[in-house]
Amino acid sequence: MKSIKRICAVIIGFVFIGAGLVKLMDPVGAGLVVREYCNFMHLGFLVPASNFLGVFMALLESFLGAALISGVFPVATAIASGVVIAFFTVLTFIMWRLNPAMDCGCFGEAVHLTHLQSFLKNVGLCVLWVLAFIPFSAIRKPRKIKYVSFGIAALSIILFTVWSLISIPAIDFTPFAPGATLMQADDSGDPDSPLLSICDAEGEYCDELLASGDILLMTVYDVEAAPEAMLEHAVDFCRVATEAGLLPVVVSAGELIDAAGLDAAGLDSSAGFDAAGSLSGGPQCYTSDRRTLMTVNRSNGGTTLLRDGVVVAKWPYRSMPTAERLQELQALDSTEALVKENTPKRLKLQGFLLYVFAILLLM
Repeated sequence: MKSIKRICAVIIGFVFIGAGLVKLMDPVGAGLVVREYCNFMHLGFLVPASNFLGVFMALLESFLGAALISGVFPVATAIASGVVIAFFTVLTFIMWRLNPAMDCGCFGEAVHLTHLQSFLKNVGLCVLWVLAFIPFSAIRKPRKIKYVSFGIAALSIILFTVWSLISIPAIDFTPFAPGATLMQADDSGDPDSPLLSICDAEGEYCDELLASGDILLMTVYDVEAAPEAMLEHAVDFCRVATEAGLLPVVVSAGELIDAAGLDAAGLDSSAGFDAAGSLSGGPQCYTSDRRTLMTVNRSNGGTTLLRDGVVVAKWPYRSMPTAERLQELQALDSTEALVKENTPKRLKLQGFLLYVFAILLLM
């Protein structure tokens, strides 16, 4: 019976830490989910804190998951996990009955569940929790070494969170993930192809610009966050792109990046590919909606490489690629460039997850 209780606790732990780490890998996405819940529950005063709450809840899930797997602080962990499971069971029941047009966000962008599936998942966790912890008197004390393994795992999770906050997801589960073909460049008519719609200063749609050629895209979903720094970053971005022979396209939400500022820096704010497919001119500035730009690249001011409408690679604001790096990717075909730029990130993430689970299970 004790073995069954332990297995049930570990299963709950894996669900918790899996859901938490997926959301921590994409803190911007976690904040968007919390924002949707706040709007749905008419808790608008919490919207400004949605990013913080998203990270906090993901950290709580991850720490509880690590504690459940390692078995530390057994009574406190049992109570805390029971409260969290009960809260989400009630919440998902409400979501199931009202059926709003939003995702539950249980596993971020990685796994999408219907409201009924999410509710049933939480009911299953409730059953496992009862089997694992009732009665409390049957809860076993862990070996002291488990507190060491929990501490190492918790520190690793904190460092992973810090890295995620200054980077972009190592594995992208959004519709604009590397390898995706933009709808305007997809000849197959696939309705699931993502659409990035952009407008010029006159409000005219210029979607066809993104369908061909090698384009370096800078997406800014919050211009007001740091307007001067963002303009300086845009100037550097455009210079790197033109040095690499790429068309620099700056897309911002709500208002245009100051094209006059780019011109003052010696960069012509009109550009394109000629009939022969050669780059002519300098950067172009466009606008799009905020939510789409946050999906294209989670980093405000992040860089995305497009080749004939295919998303090849992404970089965060603080790690813009060099012209030399971009030229290396241009020398490869799309598939090779995708593998070269994205596989190392995936392997590092998988290595981190294996390391955390090994620490919790083997120590």
